[in-house]
Amino acid sequence: MKSVTRGFTLVEVLVAIFIGSLVLTSVYGVFGSVSKARNRLELEGELYHQARIFFDRIGGELGSLRISPLGTEAVLSSGLTAAGDFYLEFNTELVSPLLQKYGGISRVRYEVLQQEESFQLLRSEKVLLVDMAASEPLLFIAAVNSFQVRFYSRGDWSESWSNSTPPQLVEISLELQADGQVIPFRSSFVLSGGR
Repeated sequence: MKSVTRGFTLVEVLVAIFIGSLVLTSVYGVFGSVSKARNRLELEGELYHQARIFFDRIGGELGSLRISPLGTEAVLSSGLTAAGDFYLEFNTELVSPLLQKYGGISRVRYEVLQQEESFQLLRSEKVLLVDMAASEPLLFIAAVNSFQVRFYSRGDWSESWSNSTPPQLVEISLELQADGQVIPFRSSFVLSGGR
C-alpha cells in the first residue's frame, strides 16, 4: 500500500478562514465594547471627581462664612453680571493656602460663563484684610450643562440673594456633560447665622 499525502482542499481552506474571521471579529467586538465602556467610565469618574472637589470646596467656604460684613458689600450675594452671567459671591474665613499669609478673610466669587455650547465655572478670590487685587478667575469646571443656586430663608425659596444677612440654606444644582449624557449633582448647605 502506498501512502498518499494530500493537502487541504480549497473548500476546507475557505471554511477555516471563515471560521477564523468569525472568531477574530467576535473577539475584536468584545474588546472594542470593553474599551468604550472603560473610556466612558473614566470620563464619568473625572466628572464625579470634579463635582466632589467643587462641593467639598464650596461647602467648606460656606461653612466658614463670615457673618459680619466687611466694607459695604453684602456678606453673601448672587445675581447676574452686566453680561448676563450668573455669579455667587461671599465672604469666608477659609482662605486658599497661597493667600493665608495675608490674612484669614477673603471674598470668593464663583461665576458661570457661557462658552460655545456649554458653560464654564470660574472661581476667583480676594483677600479682604490687605489691599490686593482679586486673583484671576481660574477655571474650576469645564463642560457645565447647567448651574443653579437657590436660597432658603423664612420658609421661602429664592433664585437670587442680596440681603444683608445670609439665608438659612443654600442649594446648588450642577449638571455636567459627558459624551452626550448629562450627570446631575445637587447639594444643600446650612449656613450658621442664616435667617
